[in-house]
Amino acid sequence: MPTILKDRTDEIERLAVRYPSRRSIMLPVLWMVQQQEGWISQQAMAEVADVVGTTVAEVYEVVSFYTMFQQRPVGRHHIALCDTLACAICGAMEVAEYLKTKHGIEKKKVTPDGRFSLEFVECIGACSIAPAMLVGETLHGNLTPDGIDAILAQCP
Repeated sequence: MPTILKDRTDEIERLAVRYPSRRSIMLPVLWMVQQQEGWISQQAMAEVADVVGTTVAEVYEVVSFYTMFQQRPVGRHHIALCDTLACAICGAMEVAEYLKTKHGIEKKKVTPDGRFSLEFVECIGACSIAPAMLVGETLHGNLTPDGIDAILAQCP
């Protein structure tokens, strides 16, 4: 068994029986890696390809398609800021500027203390509460400077 997933063999096998083919477990296995490592490295993609019986190129296609999968190390609290039309009109770029100037969080970078990282993403399905962002897996909307400060204060 590969090194990254070596302790997850039983979990992977339990998962595999629930799907019609071994390749079908690619997304949940990638999510396991993401949760365990914080990102999906080239080595991890190779191991996932081996585990699910496909090529590294196919795994890369999946990883690069979904914004939930990180291809580089990210902060303990990764911020995905929606920058599509509704969020942009409602102030997403102002949110990004506030994150940078007030909190030192810049796009595609990890803060020096390792707490935060930021990326802009396509629609996160929260147009009704624009501007919106995900911090980890938690959705936050109707963002204001005070609200952003309160959200980030809850992140150790």
